[in-house]
Amino acid sequence: MDIKKVEKALKQLYAYGETENIGELAFLQQNQLIEVIGHKAVITPNWIDYGKQFKFEQDHLHSLFCFDREYQQYLIQVALLTVLKIRDAQDTNGLIEFVSKVPKLAEYVVALLKEIRSDNKTYNNIILEERIKRMEATFLETNHFIFDGTPQYQRIIYYLEHVQFYQMKEAMRTELLGNTIDQNWIKGRKISLEFQLSLIKDYPISTLISCEPLRAFSNPFFNNLFSYPWKLFVFLWCVVREHYEAQGTPVIRFRFVDGHIDVLIMSNKNQEFRYGGFNEFALAFCYINQFQLFPNVQLNLEGIFNEFFDRKVLTIDDEEYRMSSHVEHEIYNTDIFIPLIAKSKLLRQRMQQWIDELRDKA
Repeated sequence: MDIKKVEKALKQLYAYGETENIGELAFLQQNQLIEVIGHKAVITPNWIDYGKQFKFEQDHLHSLFCFDREYQQYLIQVALLTVLKIRDAQDTNGLIEFVSKVPKLAEYVVALLKEIRSDNKTYNNIILEERIKRMEATFLETNHFIFDGTPQYQRIIYYLEHVQFYQMKEAMRTELLGNTIDQNWIKGRKISLEFQLSLIKDYPISTLISCEPLRAFSNPFFNNLFSYPWKLFVFLWCVVREHYEAQGTPVIRFRFVDGHIDVLIMSNKNQEFRYGGFNEFALAFCYINQFQLFPNVQLNLEGIFNEFFDRKVLTIDDEEYRMSSHVEHEIYNTDIFIPLIAKSKLLRQRMQQWIDELRDKA
């Protein structure tokens, strides 16, 4: 296995959700953590659910190697040898505890123990040591990458325990990206939370990520807007806010308070209530639309409001974010209208429908 090649592919999958497929990723496909579409490897909902166990990228990516069956069995043998040596030092509970930590692999552990059991009901560690030595050359690079050398018992258990928690579910049919906002922001879409990554040049096939837009616009701001899904998301919420305002009903407001963005909604009883922060508001909308968000990092969209303000796209009037009049004029009176407004009708309808539901519940 070319570790550097695999590491590069895994980092790409972690941040962008898809990468050029390579043969070394076959073990992930076998476990339905990725699927292959054309020449691309694409993460599945299983990958996203599994990743929720980890706070750090490195732990997530290193653990994935333990899904490779041969490497998994090698690690089991290394860990078992450690346990048997401890057992020889009169720690008789170690073996039972070890098996309890890897219940899905218990059958393999029992088979190993039968192979190395002596007639006097003890275990021949030498047999296991020789087996491990024969396998070490194969996994030398992998061990150095994950463990910085020889695999250590506690770290092996840490990774294998997480693999034990994995529940493989039948992968849903992946909807390929289209050419419009409404085609792309459908329910169940996978969206990367790493929205400050460098733009990729190749248009993705199924995942909303930071990439160069399909077409160029005369205004650089709109090129930037269509390059970053979450900037587009925030901007469309501002469009929805202005739409309600134009109808004479200030239904939703985004208020700047102590460096944060509060979402205020007017109930059907004409009583304004605070929903919460914009990040909380955005996550709730993503949840009801079944968006598959990855990786397991915190969503923070408030900085986008600040950027729009700095670029004079938004203004702050009485502590409230409003769309600048020149921007509002441009989106309805230039060639940006069709791709930005006309082609986002369904998404904005879902946004308005959700606001109406919140107003009814208040």
